[in-house]
Amino acid sequence: MSTINFYQKAPTIKILILTLLLSLFSLNNCKLELNNPSDPRSKSFFETALWNFFLNSLCNPNTSGYFHFGSGNTLIIPLSLKVLNSGNTVVTAISGEPLFWNGSSGGVNANHQNSALNGVVFVIDKSFSRILWLDYIGEMSYGVDDWPIPETISIDEFSNGDLAVYALVNGAGRTNVTNAKTTTNAFYLARLKQHSGEIVWQGYLNKDNTRLGTKSYAMSILNFDRIALLFQGTSEASSPTQDNIGLGYPGLPYPIYGSNATTASQKELGIAVVDGNGNGLSQSFLPNTGTLTEAVLFKSDGNKILIAGGTSNNFVSTSGHPRVNESRVFYGVINSGLTWDALSYYGPTITAGTFNLQKALFANNEVFLIGKTDEPYSTPNTLYPFQGTTGRRNYQILKPDKRNTSLIWGQFLGASAYNVPEVLPGNLAYNSGRQEIVGNLLAIDNGNVFTGISSDIALGNFQYPLAQARLKINPSNGGFKQLQYYDATTDSSGNNGKFLTNQVDACSGRMVTIHSKFGAIANFSTARNFEISTKPASAEP
Repeated sequence: MSTINFYQKAPTIKILILTLLLSLFSLNNCKLELNNPSDPRSKSFFETALWNFFLNSLCNPNTSGYFHFGSGNTLIIPLSLKVLNSGNTVVTAISGEPLFWNGSSGGVNANHQNSALNGVVFVIDKSFSRILWLDYIGEMSYGVDDWPIPETISIDEFSNGDLAVYALVNGAGRTNVTNAKTTTNAFYLARLKQHSGEIVWQGYLNKDNTRLGTKSYAMSILNFDRIALLFQGTSEASSPTQDNIGLGYPGLPYPIYGSNATTASQKELGIAVVDGNGNGLSQSFLPNTGTLTEAVLFKSDGNKILIAGGTSNNFVSTSGHPRVNESRVFYGVINSGLTWDALSYYGPTITAGTFNLQKALFANNEVFLIGKTDEPYSTPNTLYPFQGTTGRRNYQILKPDKRNTSLIWGQFLGASAYNVPEVLPGNLAYNSGRQEIVGNLLAIDNGNVFTGISSDIALGNFQYPLAQARLKINPSNGGFKQLQYYDATTDSSGNNGKFLTNQVDACSGRMVTIHSKFGAIANFSTARNFEISTKPASAEP
């Protein structure tokens, strides 16, 4: 079912501005005859920008509606969530059954594979009244985390509104592709029409599976509609050799820089770039001397790539890792030559321990990182100090400078006598109406509250295991504006719950959210259905 508030003020002023801009454009377009919406020199570039301006002006902060997916009989895990320039919302998920939409259970391209798990993509219209289309991108039963990782299926938007889709799949390869699937696990890459799901082009990026990691992959669209792809390579289990091949795909040359590969089973990150027509352009590794490097942030910023994750050593030709051979956080900026413009490492410098980055957010032109650390260390503008002593696991939230990568502030959240949970849901978001960062974290398992927090901002209570703590953060200094506890489960055993797994700002503080419904929260593989919904910005808690 779906509900919608049809009241909406006509954006008269914005329409007048749009009309004026179109009129001015029509008088001065003598040199702009190209038809490339990603090229600033092109007539259609400005037409697309003006059209997006108009569509965004129609966003209604009072819209409400919801959709429910899943029969309750098989595993279903919602993943990414993105509001597009048109106001439509694109959602990805993994499902063990065909999903019903608009009275149908088939994908628009009739490509559901009868396997344990299928990747799913669907688009909801801007008024949240109907699903425009739903489709399946292939079998994804090679191993999926119990707790959702949004980039398991990456989605981004081309300048004309088309969608790019990128995911690691292991089912049968399709026909009518730019490049055939030749390995068991291969990356599926496609360009789809936003409003219909029609396939513009599709293909596979192959790699020897003995040298391919099944995690730490993502996709983001750069300027001029170039597609940046992240993948993870691994060296041999014995006698490791440098990887100078990378991904196999038409037009992709050998990597500019090969992997380091000095350690057995070493995992390193690679980047490939493909143009908007599906032709390979370039690729390179980010060589690293540590045993494991992984990423949780991979977003374009013009012609740059913002990347963050964890690594146990320095990337080649860089320095500053706080504790070599132990996991620490990195954040860096990659240029169009696929080399570092800037790079910083964060974390404690002494004693054995960990600092793992688990989630990241790039919103409002700012970067925010969140993970876990079990050691105190100095960060700038720390309003909330580390809780407990060394060995006590805390959440940590960091804000680096987007371009020079130095830390602006770093805040801890924990309890003096208890560890925070291992799991971190992927629901960090920016609320534009309130100009705050929001996130629903897991509260401490045994019912204890976080310490070091002023009583005037800590609200609510909980009594069941693995409750949620809704956190509101001032992005300028990391100050907590509110910390509200509430129960996600409905009984003392921790069963039959409804957990917020992802959220995103639609407009003016109206959020689109995904809630997973589960049998036992301790193991998310019991999730059997989910609900995606939105409500007026004024109704947001």
